[in-house]
Amino acid sequence: MFNKKLTAVALSMVLTGCMTVAELCPPDTKIEMETAGIPAKTSDERTVIVLPVDMEFEDVAKSRLQAVLRNDLESVIAGTGAKLVDRKLANKLKGEIKLAEQSGRYNKSGVPIADIAVITEVTASKLSSSFSEAYTYKNDDGETKFVPAKCRFETEVNAVAKVVTLPDMSLVKRIEFSASKYNSTETSNSRCPISNPQYTGMASEAAEDAVAYNFELQKLLAPSAPVMEMRQCEAGTMVKIAMGSKQKIAPKLDVVFSQIFKSDEGDIETYTLGEGYVVNNEMDAVKQNFSWVVIEEELSLKIRKGDLAKVVPEECPILNPMCHLNQLGL
Repeated sequence: MFNKKLTAVALSMVLTGCMTVAELCPPDTKIEMETAGIPAKTSDERTVIVLPVDMEFEDVAKSRLQAVLRNDLESVIAGTGAKLVDRKLANKLKGEIKLAEQSGRYNKSGVPIADIAVITEVTASKLSSSFSEAYTYKNDDGETKFVPAKCRFETEVNAVAKVVTLPDMSLVKRIEFSASKYNSTETSNSRCPISNPQYTGMASEAAEDAVAYNFELQKLLAPSAPVMEMRQCEAGTMVKIAMGSKQKIAPKLDVVFSQIFKSDEGDIETYTLGEGYVVNNEMDAVKQNFSWVVIEEELSLKIRKGDLAKVVPEECPILNPMCHLNQLGL
């Protein structure tokens, strides 16, 4: 029989790794760089408004689901370094932005309230149950074991978030969230009754998992910033990027580099150059507003001052076995 706890322990004991650069090149190893034609901006310049979560059907867990999803979405966005619009203002502007979604443009004069809006709706919250009769069996030692009757419950929560730009209301991405939560209780009642608080608790946990184990929003809003400087020494080649601990940058974190350019049609496009990782030295390489990233020599020949550096979110940390189990559908 599959043992989820044992699997979680096994996964948590997995150790992977490779040699990483832990020494920062000194200031006198700075080398000159070309300047990008279109310099990147830091992601903390972006402002995001998270609207109150819609839920068109009645459900005893409705208010709790709406609160959990909004809280967790805001936490994910805040973790990217983006600024959040105050909730009171977001509540007030919900109607205007929803109307703008239908018309295709948000007509608001003055300073833009946000660069991006997140419009979320809970599409389903389903509860199902199954009853298992009591039974006995003999184990390998010939002992008779009794298994009591029980009810097994499953709650599945589904939601959709539309990420749109303001004021033009262009759809950037449609993200689907889905997760299930399971529970069982010993009972001889084949109707499998469940209280409203029990169901609400299961639905809330499913909603939390739906956001926690979906990484599309993290990828979309991952912290990004321009390249500032390059150094080269015996330890290797590294570049300084304009984001640090304020954006939750940490040693060994992966970073992808891209160039921004304008096509003949006037569209802004990006071209991926390659990847690097943050120098494995928190004291020297990661400061509040900047950090140093190790890159290969081949990449150093292509990268320019002002090119885009963007964090590659870690989807499932090695020491989070429950995340891996969820990704496997277990």
